[in-house]
Amino acid sequence: MRSHGVPNFPDPGSGGSLPKGTAQQFGVSSAQLQAAELACQHVLPSTGDLLTAASLQQCYLTHVCPPALVQRALSAGRTFAHCMRSHGVPAWPDPTIEAGGGAPQFDIRVSRPPSPRVAAAMSTCERLAPAGSLLAWG
Repeated sequence: MRSHGVPNFPDPGSGGSLPKGTAQQFGVSSAQLQAAELACQHVLPSTGDLLTAASLQQCYLTHVCPPALVQRALSAGRTFAHCMRSHGVPAWPDPTIEAGGGAPQFDIRVSRPPSPRVAAAMSTCERLAPAGSLLAWG
């Protein structure tokens, strides 16, 4: 990250956790930070799936979301949405990206208690829900 224009990027934390922060906190523009992240994606640790609850949570908190993470999250979200629609919830929406580009949005409102149709579809499809998605009971 430092060699790609983010000179104040900190070292990883103990256990190898990636530093969290915004472009402003690192003293660079958003474009500089995103360019460095894109250039450095190939050296990210491969000790697990990029699409984890922790990686999405970091994306949501910092609003710095590597493009590959966003695309994988959107793809997983579309798979989940397709499952929900094919199991009797035809109006279930696809995920979106927050205004201004950034984190994928999976904030779905479901009535409480859910209708039997929604509950059955969620039971069938929950294994496909993107890690870190927010299924809110409203």
